[in-house]
Amino acid sequence: MAYRFKLKEDLRDGVRRIATGQIDRALAAPHAGDKRAGWVHDTRKALKRTRALLRCVREGLGDKAFRDENAALRLIAGNLSSLRDHDVMADTIGRLTGQNDELDEALCWLGGVLTDPAVSKVAPSARSATATVRQALKELAKARSRLEKLEVSGEIADIVAAGVRACQRTGRDSLSRLAADPSDENVHELRKAVQTYQRQQTLVLAVWPEQQGVRIEAARRLSQLLGEAQDLAVLGATAQAQVKDAAQKALADHIIAACRARQAELREVAMPLAFRLFALRPKAAAAELAAGWRAAIDLAAAPDVEPRAAVRSQAMASVE
Repeated sequence: MAYRFKLKEDLRDGVRRIATGQIDRALAAPHAGDKRAGWVHDTRKALKRTRALLRCVREGLGDKAFRDENAALRLIAGNLSSLRDHDVMADTIGRLTGQNDELDEALCWLGGVLTDPAVSKVAPSARSATATVRQALKELAKARSRLEKLEVSGEIADIVAAGVRACQRTGRDSLSRLAADPSDENVHELRKAVQTYQRQQTLVLAVWPEQQGVRIEAARRLSQLLGEAQDLAVLGATAQAQVKDAAQKALADHIIAACRARQAELREVAMPLAFRLFALRPKAAAAELAAGWRAAIDLAAAPDVEPRAAVRSQAMASVE
């Protein structure tokens, strides 16, 4: 099922359709053997999309229903994160490799530590990974049963506009905190807001596909930049945690310095992108969405006519 609302559908039907569609994708996808890593990645994305949907219609759900379902989905994703962390760190090490010999030596040390089952707490055993996936599938099936009966009330344009307003407010607040304090935690919070923004803009794609498409792509690029910064923060912290002696501290310091340098480069690009993305005030963003939604419905019902200038141009071309 497409991850977007239809202009004229009932709000409750739309939420149930989109939410169960995301869970069905995770339940149906291959998840064993060499398919596991891809399944974990795709399932976590499906869970994030579903949570963004619930956040978008929170006003129609009510706070308790939202909190309960959001917490349940977050727990499933959180339990899968340990299966994802090792692969992410391996990818981050690969991106940093090749800058200089000292850094490569340090990254080789850390890579060896992370793949040593006697030392690493990051790489899960095959048995624990299988058990984790099996439990996630059970919880996903339970979540689907609840989501297909989810009660949501209100006019779709008004409820979704309220969700857009809340998302815009969260993004602007996160951006202000990051501008004042460029900590790893604040980078992470801004990225979550950007991802929610991207998914909510996808949900309302039918309102104005060309405009929403530009916003979705801008949010996707920004999310990738902030995601890389977050991965570097995790890698630096992991390197620090492995230090046992002075020699290892020197190696970890090389990694941490490289991570911080790259993070600074990423922030230099990400900040103006984020200011542009969240430029609209929350009330203005909500009003634009609600008005655009109703205009899109009217436009869909209007006759298909071409501007007179276009008709004349076509006529002249046919004569020539």
